[in-house]
Amino acid sequence: MIAQGLPSVDVLAQAQAGKALPDATEKTDKAARQFEGLLMGLLFQTMRKTVQPSGLFGDSGQSRSTYEYLMDQAVVDQAVSTGHGWGLAERLKASWSRQEKNGHEKESPVN
Repeated sequence: MIAQGLPSVDVLAQAQAGKALPDATEKTDKAARQFEGLLMGLLFQTMRKTVQPSGLFGDSGQSRSTYEYLMDQAVVDQAVSTGHGWGLAERLKASWSRQEKNGHEKESPVN
């Protein structure tokens, strides 16, 4: 667990390598896409339980579930990385930016 306020190891490695540090927009985009992917994966997993096995990945329970999980993850990763998901990531980013803007407006003194 990273102590609050301390940079992560990835950020430190990027700084040492001379790469530009990720800005807040990149972090927000990544977090929103990861959250959308997590929800898509959970939905796929839940939906998969309602379908009878087709035998495509074999009849063995563990190997079939592993292949189905990997296939679902590949579909989710592709959808989220190309921006062809549900649009939840874009809505989250818009909402977060509005909240941040409103928070900054409240903090600024009124003259």
